[in-house]
Amino acid sequence: MIQFKHIRSRIAFTFLTVVIAIQLAGLVPLKYALVKHANRLAEEQMEVGERVFVNLLQHNTQSLKQATQVLAADYAFREAVATNDAETIASALESYQGRIHAQVAYFVSQDEAMVIGTQESESAISGSAAHQEFVQAIIENQTGTLKFELVDGKPYQLIAVPVKAPEVIGWVVMGFAVDNRLAAQIKQLTHLDVTFVQKTHQHDWALVTGTANHELSNLLVKTVSDVYAQKLSLHKVDLDGITYHLKIRSLHETKDEALLVVLQGSVEPYLQDLNTLFKVMIFLTLLGVVIFAALIWYVSRKTTEPIATLVKNADDIAMGNYDKPIQVTSTDEIGLLATALNSMREAVLQRSLRIQRLAFNDELTGLSNRLAFTQGVHQAMLVHAQTNAKLSILVINIHRFKPINQTLGRDFGDDLLRHVGQVLKQHVLSEQDMVARLDADEFAVLLQHADQAQATRFADAIQQVFEQPVQVQGQAIDVQAGMGIALYPEHGMDEESLLNHAETALQESRLKKTPWIVYNTSLEIDQSETLTLISDLKEAIQQNQLLLYIQPKVDVSTRRALGGEALIRWVHPQKGMIFPDQFIPFAEQTGIISDLTQWMLRRACEALADFKKQGLHISLAVNLSTRDLNNMELPQQIADLLAAHGLTTKSLKLEITEGSLMQDPERAEIVVRKLAAMGLHLAIDDFGTGYSSLAYLRQLPVQELKIDRSFVMFMDKNAGDASIVKSTIDLAHNLGLIVVAEGIENELVLNQLAKLGCNEGQGYFIGKPMPEKDFSIWLERWQGQNDIDIDIGDDFNYAVNPLDIEPAPQDPYTLDNLN
Repeated sequence: MIQFKHIRSRIAFTFLTVVIAIQLAGLVPLKYALVKHANRLAEEQMEVGERVFVNLLQHNTQSLKQATQVLAADYAFREAVATNDAETIASALESYQGRIHAQVAYFVSQDEAMVIGTQESESAISGSAAHQEFVQAIIENQTGTLKFELVDGKPYQLIAVPVKAPEVIGWVVMGFAVDNRLAAQIKQLTHLDVTFVQKTHQHDWALVTGTANHELSNLLVKTVSDVYAQKLSLHKVDLDGITYHLKIRSLHETKDEALLVVLQGSVEPYLQDLNTLFKVMIFLTLLGVVIFAALIWYVSRKTTEPIATLVKNADDIAMGNYDKPIQVTSTDEIGLLATALNSMREAVLQRSLRIQRLAFNDELTGLSNRLAFTQGVHQAMLVHAQTNAKLSILVINIHRFKPINQTLGRDFGDDLLRHVGQVLKQHVLSEQDMVARLDADEFAVLLQHADQAQATRFADAIQQVFEQPVQVQGQAIDVQAGMGIALYPEHGMDEESLLNHAETALQESRLKKTPWIVYNTSLEIDQSETLTLISDLKEAIQQNQLLLYIQPKVDVSTRRALGGEALIRWVHPQKGMIFPDQFIPFAEQTGIISDLTQWMLRRACEALADFKKQGLHISLAVNLSTRDLNNMELPQQIADLLAAHGLTTKSLKLEITEGSLMQDPERAEIVVRKLAAMGLHLAIDDFGTGYSSLAYLRQLPVQELKIDRSFVMFMDKNAGDASIVKSTIDLAHNLGLIVVAEGIENELVLNQLAKLGCNEGQGYFIGKPMPEKDFSIWLERWQGQNDIDIDIGDDFNYAVNPLDIEPAPQDPYTLDNLN
């Protein structure tokens, strides 16, 4: 199928094809008609030629008869005949023979006693047999008409006229040979080739004479012998590749002899004339097609010019050029299409502008987004690379934004984000600086001409602004922010690495709870070292390089010691004490966390068994990871451990984080219900940092809820934190849950929690993480400080948390614990 680049070509080709098809449809039957007409003309010519030939024979008969009658009526000739004057008769015959150009002249008496011929006749008909044959022919031809006879194998025309005195006394016979002269005469009158063909008793069909060339005449003889027997009035034959029409007439025919005259006419002359006409028609047709093609091309081009213009306009739209409107110059379909394209252009322009805004702007705050920020940093680096100037990037995170958003509503959170964005824009160092919102509660600032000192002063200024409560929707709320700072070119030569290093510094500021941190290479963990730690951790589990640490927990109202929460520690043979945040994350990713949980469950059961021997009937709670909650065999494994150490299910408490529950809620719920059916005490740890709700948690068989430390640590200074904690306590109590607060750092917070009705608490004010052998020392010390009895009955408990990754640098035995 032909493919066209332009519609005008398709239109022109279509119409031109139709025109050519119509012309061909006319030329083909015309050609057929011309051929048919040529054959008809040839046939008519043959009919006319035949009539002319017959008339010619009749005319010759009359002419010869009249000429012979003149001789027969001549007085002197009749006198000679009457007196039998042979000499005079011969002389008269010779005279008339020469006058009418006869080849044979004879006088035959009525009784056939006298037969006188001219000398020329005698020489033409030699031999007694031939002579007798001729005489016999004369006797038979006494009708006074022209007849053709074969005498001595040669064809002649014979005319016999009676000589009367007054009765018939004899016959004058004139004979004319059938030769080229007769054939030429016939051709001259009929315009047809003439061929005489004869057959004798001695020879088959043979050529006598003719006007055609010798080769064609020989072919004609062979053809006549085939078609003569068909007895058709007109024969159509092919001779030497040319079509001929033949008319065959018998001039003389007996049983053994025959003389035929063949009138032949070729169709070729008529075809040539008609072919010339046909060629003229073809030329005129081609000329018409060319003219029509030019006209079609012109019309199609004029017709498609508006479409081509619209196509160009559509291409401009496709290339993103939406500003130039499309000119509408007509009211037909093209005009309607142009109007539709204009409407589409306007719609696309508006959508493009919106997409551009969405692509480079944060719709909520109106600030630049991450993409626009990275492009801005890239452009700034290109400029600063030439001048060797410095620039700084700050990544800022709003602490506890998620619980604020969940507790006070999304609209409140949106207004808070807008307020933070405006504060950052108001405190930038120059108009060239850039503020962007990277994520939900994360912002970034580009300081175009700031070194480390200027960047840290900017961070201090922002921190001072947020030290005062922020008014949002008429409500005062404390906002705390952490910041990570990265400098160009010290901390990165491209925008991605610089931004990543700033975010790394931000993460460190969160861990160390400092307002800001400037990036340095020590913050990055060597990946090769991490891979080494993976294999070392597996060996550490097998060789018992892990330690169990305990952080105490008390009743908030009575300050009675209830137990503690245990933390995992790793003492590496070469590297010494390794922070949990250096091995817990990749342990979760690689699946080793399940081995750690099994180690903690086993050590917890061993510790419980040791305390039981000391007379302390207490329980331990082990924190379960996401992988543990997907382990359908976990309930049976715990049951086997308890049975092996002689413990009851009341001896063990299990803590579950919100995040682990929400990874695969359906599978986790199955495992949790099996554990609850065993009689194990279940607690939700770090509540408020995940995505679950109390309504969902109410569906689970849990008895305890632990409020995350991030809400508790500063509730004595931040009214918003206190409000969140109070709301959580009230909701949990309404659901029948025990509430435990983490991160109690001073007595004010402890007293405030007691007033809010919190059940239990833990934190640095109560006690830092410590080895299990020092736990009894803490019990005695806490008893002396608070002058209360230590409960060592079934209600005394402490929790073991292998996933707690926060160190306690002031404790000589432990890592930092952010509680």
